[in-house]
Amino acid sequence: MSLKKFISAFLTFLLFTAGAAAQNNPYLIDDVCYQYFSIGETLMDDLSNDAFDLAINALLKRAKEVNDEKARTLYYVERTKRSTRVARRMTDLSAANALVEQNRRETMAVARETGYMQYFFYAYELTQNHYVNTHQEVHAQALLTEMMDIAEKENNEYGLWQSQRYISMLYQRQNDLLNTRKYLKEVIRIYENSEDPNIRRQSLTRVFCDLGDTYLYDTDSSRFYYNKAEEHAKLPADTLRVTYYKAQIAALDGDVKQYRKCRDFCLEDPGFPGPINGGDALFACVDDIIGRQPLDSLARKIRGAVSKRQMIYLRNLAIVNRQEDITSWLGTSIILSMYADISFLNDLKMEEVSAVMENSRLSQEMEGQRARITRLRLAVILLAAALAAALVAILLTRHKNK
Repeated sequence: MSLKKFISAFLTFLLFTAGAAAQNNPYLIDDVCYQYFSIGETLMDDLSNDAFDLAINALLKRAKEVNDEKARTLYYVERTKRSTRVARRMTDLSAANALVEQNRRETMAVARETGYMQYFFYAYELTQNHYVNTHQEVHAQALLTEMMDIAEKENNEYGLWQSQRYISMLYQRQNDLLNTRKYLKEVIRIYENSEDPNIRRQSLTRVFCDLGDTYLYDTDSSRFYYNKAEEHAKLPADTLRVTYYKAQIAALDGDVKQYRKCRDFCLEDPGFPGPINGGDALFACVDDIIGRQPLDSLARKIRGAVSKRQMIYLRNLAIVNRQEDITSWLGTSIILSMYADISFLNDLKMEEVSAVMENSRLSQEMEGQRARITRLRLAVILLAAALAAALVAILLTRHKNK
C-alpha cells in the first residue's frame, strides 16, 4: 500500500472513530465537516506527510457538498494557520512572509464573501503571530494598525477587540507599560459594552492579569486587577494563572503558608507553567529568598530563566525580606536587561527598515537615528538607576514605618 493510500485509510478510521467529537461541536458546522476539521487541528504541527492536506481537502469537499459556508471558511483558516508552521522551517524569510501573506489574503477574501468576519480578522492575528515569532516587530505593528483601521472604518467590534489586544501585547513585549495599559483598558471597555458572542465568550482573566502587570506588585492597582482577573476566570487555565499571581502576592505579604499552598497548586498542574514563561523558575527563586539562601544560589536560577518583570518582583521581595545583597544585584541586573532590550528592539527595527528601503538617503537618516538611539539608551540607563535608587528608599522607608 502506498503512503498516500495508507494515510487516506488512516483518516477514514479517525473519521469513523471521531463520531463522539461532533457531539461537542463549538463551531456549529456540519458534523462531518467538524470531524475533518478536528483531525486537521490534530495534525496541524505534523509536517512529515500529507495527512493534514488530505484532512482539510476532505473538509472543503464536504463543506461544498452540504453548502456549509462557515466550514468552507474554516478550510482557508486552517491553511493560513498551517502556513505559519511551514514558514518556521523556511530559511528564506522573504519567501516565508510571502507564503503566510498569500494565505492571509485568501482567507480574508473568503471570510468577507461568506460574511464570517471574525475569521477575516483572525487571519490578521495568525499573520502577526508569524511576524512576532520571527522578530519582525515593525511588520507586526504595521499589520495590526491596518487591522485596527479596517475595524474602525467598518465599525467591527471583534476586529477592534482583537487588534487592540494584540497591539497591547506588542507594547508589553517592548516594556512600554503606559501604552500597554492604555490599550488593555480599551479592550476591557469594548468587552463590557459588546453583545458580540465571539467577544463575550472570551475570558478577561489574561487581560486583567496583564493590566495588573503594568503596575508595581505591591500597589493597590495591581492587586485590584489581579482580583478582577479571578472574578472573570472561566477555564482551568484562568484559575491556574490567577493562582500564580496569588502565590506572589502571598509571598510579598509574608504569608508563607498561603504562598506554598498556591505554589504547590501551580506546580502540581500538568499545564504549568505553559503560557506563564519562567513560572517554575520564579517559584524556585522565591523559595531561595524566603529561605534566605545565598546570592549565588539565586543567581544560578535567575539567569536566562525569568523575565525582567519577574526580576522586578523578586527584587521587591528581597527588599521586603531585607536582603540587601540580593536587592542590589537584582537592581543592576534589571538595568542591564533594560539596556539589552532597548538595543535589541532598536537593532531589529533598524534592520527591518534597511531591508525595506535600501538607499543612500536612508543611510544618512540611519546614522542620525543611531546617534539618537545612543543618547536614548544613556538617558534610559540614568533614569532607571535613579528610579531604582528612589524605589529602594521608598520601600525601605515604608517597611520601617510598618
